Amino acid sequence: MKNESNSLRAVLFALGANLSIAAIKYIVSVISGSSAMLAESIHSFADTTNQVFLLIGRKRSVKGATEIHSFGYGKEEYFWGFLVAVLLFFLGGCFSIYEAVHKFMHPEPIDNYMYIFIVLGAAILIEYKSFSVAFKEFRKASPTGFIKPLKDSTDTNLFVILVEDFSALTGLTIVFISTLLSLINPFFDVVGTFLVGSLLIIMSYLLANELRKLMVGESIPREVRNDIRAIVNKYTVVKHINSIRSMFIGNNDFILLISVDVEDFCSGHTIETATELIKSGIVAKYPHAKYIYIDVKAGN
Repeated sequence: MKNESNSLRAVLFALGANLSIAAIKYIVSVISGSSAMLAESIHSFADTTNQVFLLIGRKRSVKGATEIHSFGYGKEEYFWGFLVAVLLFFLGGCFSIYEAVHKFMHPEPIDNYMYIFIVLGAAILIEYKSFSVAFKEFRKASPTGFIKPLKDSTDTNLFVILVEDFSALTGLTIVFISTLLSLINPFFDVVGTFLVGSLLIIMSYLLANELRKLMVGESIPREVRNDIRAIVNKYTVVKHINSIRSMFIGNNDFILLISVDVEDFCSGHTIETATELIKSGIVAKYPHAKYIYIDVKAGN
């Protein structure tokens, strides 16, 4: 529950930040004629819609299990996150690249540079704050490391927000530099627009690929499996662990299927007691082990 409240806080903060930034960027792009600023406004509007989709996915994913969906609706958040990646980021990137080509074919002068730099400066500060909030929540769950914990993370909301805020800061930096250079040559405004569009498409691919793994059915990390193996092996009734299989089902929850051989001398009561102790030991360390099934076979 703590991780869920952390990611919700990050989503709501990012939603408010991106909505205000998107509106300001668009107004300034109209006033100044900057295509790079227009591309950034598209980026921010995509980010804003992204948060709305994440909140929809979050709300739908907490529905309880039904006869048709025995393990609940947790994977809803993966689906909505995937929509964000494919529809919003990819289409936004394509439109930005189209705008760059259009501006290259039909160049227009840029006016009111002062407004552009004021908005860019304010946007960088707001996005940095949003990224800091998301990164702080990420650190609560993963105190050390970054790339590996991020790739292993199954918290769709926090993962998408981190990637989104990082790409937003990168995009703003690109536009800031390209706008500065456009003071020398307006062509750099086209370059900045093209780079922002390319960034959106790259982010779309990275997000879609990570969410694809979860939608298809990703297992728990190797370190967690090794931990669970150690918990099972503590019980003398277990002769051999045949397999440990798992799959994430949303909201950080996962299914666990363990196949073990037990000693021949064990009674049914002893096996049943050991099985319950193994389950409680796993849940005590990994509360997100939502469903645990232990297949017991007599040792050979």
